[in-house]
Amino acid sequence: MKSVRRKILLFGLTAMISFSLAACGSKEEDTGGTTAGTDTAATTAATTAATTAKEDDEDVTTGGTYTAGTYTATAKGNNGDVTLEVTFDSDAIKSIEIKEHGETPGISDAPIAKIPELIIANQSLNIDAITGATNTSNAILNAVADAVNQAGGDAEALKKVEVAANEAAGEAVEKEADVIVVGAGGAGLAAAVSAAEEGASVIVIEKNPYIGGNTVRTGGGYASCDPEAIAIHEMTPGQMAEIEGLIARETDNEAVKGWQKKVAEDMEAYKAEGKTQVYDSLEYMSLQYFFRFSQAADPELLYDLVSKSKPTKEWLGELGFDWTDSPSLLLGDTWPRWFSSVSAHGGNMFISVFTDEIEEKNYNVEIIKEVRANELLTADGRVVGVKGTASDGTEYTLNANKGVVLATGGFSANKEMLIEYSDGRWADISKLQTDNDPAMVGDGIKMALEIGADVVDMGHLQLVPLSDPKTGDAYPFIGTGTNLYVNKEGKRFVNELSDRDTLSNAALAQTDGIFYMVCDKNNAGVGEDGITYGGQNIQDLIDAGLVVKADTLEELAELIDVDPATFVETIEKFNEAVKTGVDPEFNRASFGGDFINPDGNPGIFEPPFYTGPRTPSAHITKGGLKVNTSAEVIGTDGNTIPGLFAAGEVTGGRTVAGLLEAMTSGRTAGKTVMGK
Repeated sequence: MKSVRRKILLFGLTAMISFSLAACGSKEEDTGGTTAGTDTAATTAATTAATTAKEDDEDVTTGGTYTAGTYTATAKGNNGDVTLEVTFDSDAIKSIEIKEHGETPGISDAPIAKIPELIIANQSLNIDAITGATNTSNAILNAVADAVNQAGGDAEALKKVEVAANEAAGEAVEKEADVIVVGAGGAGLAAAVSAAEEGASVIVIEKNPYIGGNTVRTGGGYASCDPEAIAIHEMTPGQMAEIEGLIARETDNEAVKGWQKKVAEDMEAYKAEGKTQVYDSLEYMSLQYFFRFSQAADPELLYDLVSKSKPTKEWLGELGFDWTDSPSLLLGDTWPRWFSSVSAHGGNMFISVFTDEIEEKNYNVEIIKEVRANELLTADGRVVGVKGTASDGTEYTLNANKGVVLATGGFSANKEMLIEYSDGRWADISKLQTDNDPAMVGDGIKMALEIGADVVDMGHLQLVPLSDPKTGDAYPFIGTGTNLYVNKEGKRFVNELSDRDTLSNAALAQTDGIFYMVCDKNNAGVGEDGITYGGQNIQDLIDAGLVVKADTLEELAELIDVDPATFVETIEKFNEAVKTGVDPEFNRASFGGDFINPDGNPGIFEPPFYTGPRTPSAHITKGGLKVNTSAEVIGTDGNTIPGLFAAGEVTGGRTVAGLLEAMTSGRTAGKTVMGK
């Protein structure tokens, strides 16, 4: 894949930067930051600009002459060390090569490609961090500063050198394709590939300088209704009780009553045949999710989503996704129906499988980054395109022959919208941080509302309970969501397999809204190389005070200022529940492992022991554009809006979001827009 490069600020990339960067948690060489070093004209111009700055301000200097040579420097990034080599001649920084890093693919692509180029072009360290990739950006800047000082330069002076203004807006761009997709996250790329399979030409625009959206920020779990796969697990008494309880739940919804009837019939046959494996079916998964997510779902949309879960999983497998063979548990669910990638941590594989497919099949799909959609174009009541603006101000008009797919995500990063649509379930939304991509501010919803689209369930904000109290990020992360939770008093306070609303409410009710997730050697998610499931070096997290490690439970308790006797008693009770499968304190239904420790359990048995503070943050906005099962957007008049489709978290009505919704609805949108 080729990219279009401009002198100072890259924009309008026609294809993504290759995902050959190190997988989350692994490290390998990358040379993406060196290309600008060959641009002699840019370097000369930048040196002149630096000299001018020195003349204008005697306190500003480029640091004088350097000792020519190549210097190695390392700085802390988001997931650990970023190591680079910087080459100098006597007058300037000539090249910057990223040698080793463990940063998240997709998110880190932009700073790795752009920050070195901007440093070289301007001979300055006064470079803004890339939005959404601040830690990686700062790691590169800090490492280069170290190299500058090693070479005898003055890094502090370079931080004051003025940076050349961005290029002026270019000539207006007008393009045409069968399908225009807005948003290059999981849902958008699923729609693009799905449409391309049907012969479509596709343009995908993304306002970020990287692709992947929230998908690359997920843990990588995908829920699928697969009765044969789930049958490797044995049913626990708690799970049987949950099934019987859901069958008996009161409801006025006829579709849900139908699910209950079918599940009741299935369980009669199950018992008659003497089965012991975990049971699942389309009706049961739909029934369970309906009641677990506030009974707000449109049953038709929810059942459609569930029924597409396995076919979409198989489709992704055909594209090259390397699924785990057996499903496991995941935070917020009592049923072990979650699959993930064998080879890649987090959601990165979901993105790379699409970009690889586009390249390998030579699909007519163009991905343009740093172009923000501003307006949906209509003609005779039909959506016919999108108007947008690039980061340098260049105007884009993108005409769609078949239709436009909105895949812009939700609005968890927009506090004004969260407050405006709040249904009151969370006390003070203004204080909540988010683990979302900063770009998730409701752009697609706003554009669709302007042309008469309807919305549904907009007040349904889901929190994720396991976030960093300082930043709101899901990472740094130690252990897994199915592990033991204790509060500052050293006591367990909730069934850890409760739905996420219940977990978050329980967490917020604890002292300071803080709790600790406790794990041991076998379920901490730390590999033999010291890298966590989230791709971070465990020692870096310990050194930063984000994770606490101890060889005894008493020592662990003391390190987090919790009464050791109470803490140990809590652990012993929990471990007994793990051993027996019976939880008299909180009625937890299952103690199996999840995809971080699929063959293990959450017991706290073998040192070293780990913990770290957690608190809830804004995660998923369950509400959004009203759609039907074909991903067509519905207007306030109750009719579909011709030419407009939507996929992923920008939609509402299903109450189940995340990768399951992104992949299934994205695939559906791509097919529907092409008339399939």
